[in-house]
Amino acid sequence: MTTAGPYTIAYDGYVLTVREAYIKGRRIFNVQFSIRIKPINLTVVDNGKGFKFWTSIPEGRQAIADEIGPVIGRYYHDKKNK
Repeated sequence: MTTAGPYTIAYDGYVLTVREAYIKGRRIFNVQFSIRIKPINLTVVDNGKGFKFWTSIPEGRQAIADEIGPVIGRYYHDKKNK
């Protein structure tokens, strides 16, 4: 397992602390919130038809994954294009 971070991202007036890890070849993001929301682990998966989407590990917190995943994606996109 290799890790990166932590780094912080602003989202909707809150601060998210993100740690990145590679576990068995899969990129996992652990997200800690600055408010009383349980931490969440996220990853990007492919639905088998070429469509990629963010999901929580374990599954069950898809609404948060749908909101926070793209924020992490934009962070990396912006960082890459600086």
